[in-house]
Amino acid sequence: MSATFVNVSSAVRRSAWARTAASLLIMLGLWILATTVLGVPAFTLPSPAAVTSAWWEAASGGGLFSDILVSATRLLLGGAAGISTGIVLGVLAGLSGAVRVSLEPLVNAMSGIAGIAWIPLALAWFGTGLAMSTFVIWNGVFFVVFANAALGVSRVQPSLVQSVRTMGGGWWEVLRTVILPGALPDILTGVRVGLSFAWRALIAAELLGAPQGLGQWINRAALNQRSDQILAGCITVAVLGVFLERVTVSLIAKHTVVKWGTITDASGRGGR
Repeated sequence: MSATFVNVSSAVRRSAWARTAASLLIMLGLWILATTVLGVPAFTLPSPAAVTSAWWEAASGGGLFSDILVSATRLLLGGAAGISTGIVLGVLAGLSGAVRVSLEPLVNAMSGIAGIAWIPLALAWFGTGLAMSTFVIWNGVFFVVFANAALGVSRVQPSLVQSVRTMGGGWWEVLRTVILPGALPDILTGVRVGLSFAWRALIAAELLGAPQGLGQWINRAALNQRSDQILAGCITVAVLGVFLERVTVSLIAKHTVVKWGTITDASGRGGR
């Protein structure tokens, strides 16, 4: 890798961080302007200082981190179920025309229904326990991962498969060395989108009926008419959502498809 390429990549990354920081500073400035100069009532829009104080109040008491842990556990269980079943059935649909014809119409029909639309029925089926949140998260993840896994497998070049077969490789070798690596960029896209859907659906489910979690923490703040806590909870949800995407999915991509040169990252890097 040339020094010029490294310098260009570093400049692109710095530029991206600079634009993000500028956007956040503009939003913060408008927020301060609305609450101080324009005199928006605190009940409608609490000041940044009030929201920070409310967040610290919840964090120092331990309740906030307990709710975050509960929500993260639910997301981990439901996400693992949705990702694993979506990849397995999606790969099978990509490999087998019979499986694709059998599953795709049902998956397409079900994926058109928003995840939060299932929450009332999930509450009737499972109550407010872990099974309800697991189902809601699975529903948010599975269909997107399935569709992207099937798409990724269909994009693998048949010539690559034939090359491995010609060299004596069995179907497991073809699957491990050609199909899964070739489909992984689309699978990771599905995981990224699916987890964002699932995160929103989980917060909605917790708002409506779960006994604990970030959504229920926001709901308690609403019942107590604490606008500062509501906004602090919403910001926490947003930050954790970004963290989930940047640290988990992007980290996996960096050490797989970006490293292999299958796709490029935000800086334009790809391959070794």
